[in-house]
Amino acid sequence: MKKVLIITDEKKSSYNQCDSLLYYLKKKVKLKTEYLRIERGLIHNLPNHAIYIYLLVRSFFKKNKNKKADLIISCGRISAPYSLILKKLNKKCKIFHILDPYCLRNRFDKILIPSHDFSKLSNYKNVLEFLGTFVSKRKLVNKDLNNYKELESNKNIIACLIGGDGRSSKLEVSEINSLVDKINLISARYTVVYCFSRRTSAITKRIIKKRKKLKHYCYNYRDNDPYWYLINKSSHFIVTEDSVSMTSDAVFTGKPVYMVKIKNKKKKIKIFVQNLEKRGVVRYFNGDIVSWKYKKINESERIANVIKKII
Repeated sequence: MKKVLIITDEKKSSYNQCDSLLYYLKKKVKLKTEYLRIERGLIHNLPNHAIYIYLLVRSFFKKNKNKKADLIISCGRISAPYSLILKKLNKKCKIFHILDPYCLRNRFDKILIPSHDFSKLSNYKNVLEFLGTFVSKRKLVNKDLNNYKELESNKNIIACLIGGDGRSSKLEVSEINSLVDKINLISARYTVVYCFSRRTSAITKRIIKKRKKLKHYCYNYRDNDPYWYLINKSSHFIVTEDSVSMTSDAVFTGKPVYMVKIKNKKKKIKIFVQNLEKRGVVRYFNGDIVSWKYKKINESERIANVIKKII
């Protein structure tokens, strides 16, 4: 049995990425799992090269006991130097780092990079490209189904997943107004549910709540959040294209996914959506609701198969 060490920063998204990959890897290889969560401190404000040097010097005086592993799966910028130090102490250990480690890239066995970020690391031979984010079936097993009895009916559910403002994108008022007006025209044969992300601005929430139809449901992030219930139960999705993670969760289901065009977004998000559109996975929302079939995107399982061969 091989021992795997999962190293992440404090972000939940980093843990979820590792956990999704581990879910499928455990189906293929017998693994004993240990976790190391790096809590952010003053040292982590430094560039990763400097953090690595600090950890290297510290390792001469303070031995890292009980952290031996056959492989390490890490995610998040500040976890990368810790992975390298532990590999240095365990020569046979292999490291698989999710996202750009921002230091000593050639020393990782594999760097797992989403396709929309691939261009900046395309010259490295140890890079594995994947589409979107890692998702697993574990998230679709919702233990709180009874919390959403108001959504239970004979109607199919259309989940409207709303992103928000961030470094990569910004939703304009006109775009939200146009979206809600189109959604209001959806047939009464469907149950329409808006679900906000943690990035959704107060202005966006206010506009949607004011303009939506009274019979359409609306949920705040962390307010009895039905997000994974909707991913599991919805027949169709309408997703603002600013969110790579929500789009990845939706296309994992193999169900029809409509994208809402956002003007103010980074090029990498545009590339991500274009890749999905070319493969017939997503379509842009124009007010109509139809169904189509495609091969669902399961990058967690595909990359797990690659890692299995390496280890």
